[in-house]
Amino acid sequence: MQPLFIDLTSKKIVIAGGGRIALRKAKTLDGENAQITFVAPDFTDELLHLAHQRGYELIQREASADDFKDAFLSILATNEREANHALAKSLDSGQLVCVVDEAGEGNVIFPAAVRRGPLQIAITSNGASPKLTRMLKKQLDEQFDESWTGYSEFLGNCRDYIKKLSIPPSEKNELLAELLDDRYRLSEDERERKWAYLQSLE
Repeated sequence: MQPLFIDLTSKKIVIAGGGRIALRKAKTLDGENAQITFVAPDFTDELLHLAHQRGYELIQREASADDFKDAFLSILATNEREANHALAKSLDSGQLVCVVDEAGEGNVIFPAAVRRGPLQIAITSNGASPKLTRMLKKQLDEQFDESWTGYSEFLGNCRDYIKKLSIPPSEKNELLAELLDDRYRLSEDERERKWAYLQSLE
């Protein structure tokens, strides 16, 4: 498996299933500005609430292969193993498919992820040990606390600004490297002083 980060903006995602697992996958994708469609005979109240709130499409019937023909990403999350298996076999091998109860039948795995602003850290055991994945995610959650949110946003803003400065590339690299000093993560005042300094270089 090759880890990738994919922009799902405006991409069509079809989820077979209307229960707890389908909802969990949808919540993971919520905020990605994707076009999500659920196909299932029944939907939980919580899933219905999310779909109405976000404008996701609901198709109330058993899913079929035709439902996924235009999907950028297909997620098979019914509560029936045989249904997921049959759908997985019917889909084109070139499609992105996540089979939630048998990862080997698809080609996409949802990693456990820690997000702090632009910073994303993802981890998976490729199904070997979900408990290990959860344990490591918990450790990363603690290691990368909320201080990394403002810091990573600061780094992004500084990088964009430094790239536009009319100074030699070597000086740009020195400025970027210096920003990795931990004092900028720990102190908003330090970030503000550094930002003011960068603006003075223009």
